Amino acid sequence: MMKIKSFLRKVFLSKPFFALLFGMLTVGALPPYDGLFCLLVGFTGLMYLLDRVETKKQAAWLGYAFGFGFFAMGLSWVSNALMIEGMGFEALAPFPPFGFGLWGGFFVLVPCVIAFKAPKGWHRLVAFSASWVIFEWVRSWLFTGFPWNLIGSVWTNYTPMIQTASWWGIYGLSLVTVFMATLPVLCIKPEKGRVFKALFPLFVVGIIALGMYSYGAVRLKNAPAITDTIRGIEIRLVQANIPQGRKWSEDEAEQILMKHVHLSRSEGAEKITHVVWPETATQFRLAQDKFALGMTTSALLQDAILLAGSLRTEPAQGNPPFRMYNSIVAINDIGVFLGSYDKSHLVPFGEYAPLVSIFPFMRKVTPGGIDFSEGLGVKTTVIPRTLPVGMLVCYEVIFPGQVAEKQYRPYWLLNVTNDGWYGISAGPYQHFATAQMRAVEEGLPLARAANTGISGMIDAYGRIVASLPLEQEGVLDVGLPRRTSKSTFYGRYGNAIPLGLAMVLLILSFIRVKRKSEN
Repeated sequence: MMKIKSFLRKVFLSKPFFALLFGMLTVGALPPYDGLFCLLVGFTGLMYLLDRVETKKQAAWLGYAFGFGFFAMGLSWVSNALMIEGMGFEALAPFPPFGFGLWGGFFVLVPCVIAFKAPKGWHRLVAFSASWVIFEWVRSWLFTGFPWNLIGSVWTNYTPMIQTASWWGIYGLSLVTVFMATLPVLCIKPEKGRVFKALFPLFVVGIIALGMYSYGAVRLKNAPAITDTIRGIEIRLVQANIPQGRKWSEDEAEQILMKHVHLSRSEGAEKITHVVWPETATQFRLAQDKFALGMTTSALLQDAILLAGSLRTEPAQGNPPFRMYNSIVAINDIGVFLGSYDKSHLVPFGEYAPLVSIFPFMRKVTPGGIDFSEGLGVKTTVIPRTLPVGMLVCYEVIFPGQVAEKQYRPYWLLNVTNDGWYGISAGPYQHFATAQMRAVEEGLPLARAANTGISGMIDAYGRIVASLPLEQEGVLDVGLPRRTSKSTFYGRYGNAIPLGLAMVLLILSFIRVKRKSEN
């Protein structure tokens, strides 16, 4: 018993355990919690511990523990998808947080090791901030990519503070945010009689925050009014609020289709030019099934078009003899198919089973035994009766710098999704926040239709024009805000800007170390 108590005391009083707690606490700064104080405590705490380890191995354990806590807690809402009634995966619900923790720990481990090699003080904080952002970017493409909960997103609820993303994207915002959040560690144990030196880091935090706010306030002041929309375009976003447990029930297929039709034709439909349905709104292939196409057409009044999340198939050789796509289809009021966009960034295990050629037993966990096929990638879609649009299905909107075609800039972005998998949790709020950030980065308005919410219209400055709350049935009728007159700096050059800045800062932090040793 004494040995067990001694072991537990050793674990719970260890630096990695406190790093784990700091990582979990940092999640409190993310949407929808917006507790910025948690960010300061979490990152300052991590840097305080890092200053007090003596080996690279100890630094690695600190980083891994922080990352484990941050990702396990921050992505715990994913477990809701396994608890959908009738799927039979309830027993697996504890595994996603644990798995995300194991995976995410590595993305903090390396920045901590890099920072440990830099000298204590400003150099270490710069090295950590720069390497943190580089590994946020690595996270966006490694193993197909999952750049969720980027640190810059903590500002989403403070619209002036996200305006600098038009220059350097969310990665640049993350860089300066992590640096600000670590600076208070320099105030701990100041030299006697050096009050100004002790408080100077807090002064720097204030100056940076004031600079970001001032730029954002000026940019918003010079922006068009939030009510300034393009004449002749009126969009209806349909949020049918179909519970995920019923969505694929064959007995309710027609009922679900008719629900979308009735909502589309509800009061005010006579002024609508575009009706938008969420991702895989129904079980039908709307543009290919004659019954569904007929019913869908009845949802539209004269000259309106439907942009709907829908399954779509194409003939192919093999077994099965077709390819299945998760698409957005465009249909006019007389039932003519106008065009489509096929999702290209698919979800592993959700839309396809990876590594099937190596592990034949692999299967996706969502309904249906057929894997989806990839589309051709991000493009500006041109269809009659609407302005050129960049279409995004579900989590394609979370990838910075990969949502709009640069050669042919769209006038607006359309994101259809189904967050019904995750119920009332942080997930849908965080998903909506990423859409806000993409709008600012690209200078493009973004319309979002979600099965269970949050649906809404976001203007080119990240301002929410209107929205429908989570798990509420209804429609949202909104005009289309204008895009910025020119592409943003980030929209033109993408992630080369923040990554280049991070690399320069990282190199400079170590160049200063070398010069000191030479002197």
